[in-house]
Amino acid sequence: MPHRLEKRTIQPAAPDETVRGLLALPLAQVLPLAAGSWSGGYGRTGDYVFIAAVQGSHTVSAHGQYALLDPGQAFLLDSPGDWSLQGVSDGLCMTVLLQGELVPRLLEDRLSGGSALFPQGGAVVREAVSSLSILEDEQGQAAGTAASSLAWSMLLRLRALPQEPRSDLGSVLVEGALAIIQEELPFLEGVEDLAARLEVSAAHLSRAFSKKVGVPPGKYITRMRVSYAKLLLQDPDAAITYVAEAAGFANANYFSKVFRRETGLSPSEYLESIPRQTVRRPHMMAYDQGL
Repeated sequence: MPHRLEKRTIQPAAPDETVRGLLALPLAQVLPLAAGSWSGGYGRTGDYVFIAAVQGSHTVSAHGQYALLDPGQAFLLDSPGDWSLQGVSDGLCMTVLLQGELVPRLLEDRLSGGSALFPQGGAVVREAVSSLSILEDEQGQAAGTAASSLAWSMLLRLRALPQEPRSDLGSVLVEGALAIIQEELPFLEGVEDLAARLEVSAAHLSRAFSKKVGVPPGKYITRMRVSYAKLLLQDPDAAITYVAEAAGFANANYFSKVFRRETGLSPSEYLESIPRQTVRRPHMMAYDQGL
């Protein structure tokens, strides 16, 4: 594992055409994520994205897939299209992109519905990324054949891990709550609304959520609203009133009060502290945003 918890992208050289068709590792990433921050990408047909929760808990979402990963767990997405990753708590994720016909052949017994869980797979992915980091530091760019060799070793080790049911990911109730928060945040009225959507009492949801995530659902929702507001504030065309409404706050005054309480800055002071850039808004989970 890298000594510095800094974001890093590793792009090995491409192997020769024959090896590339069998197994290639074109990309790996080290992704520190603060609670509430996002990252993500796009997986084309034939892309296999491995995501490891090295430290902290994280959620992974893609079309038709959603998972809450605890530390030490890894998750595989097969040709996911747009996928996103969010920190539930401060932590570190690592991702590996594989391509080639050997991936589904070796993991066909583990893939189900376009994904696979490896409850003990985080260390395996972490070691592959760590080895790639060392090769890149020594060589400037890791050789494609060496990256494919590391990918082969990683797949064999993942294949040998014991299978465990998806229920080991954690509380189904909490997973459902996190999914609703991520997808419906601007329209979510609060904990009572969230509990009603899940058809449980607010007290029961709060107990389960606090035990799994470490903070009550109300505080978590506020944290997510502020994180999303920070993202929107990077757009120079976004007015404070729009940001408040889009992030689910009742009005701009309440938004400013909560924002200052959570960050120590008013929205205007925060704007002065960051560079502003045009931000796409169609889907709140489609951004790489470290906050």
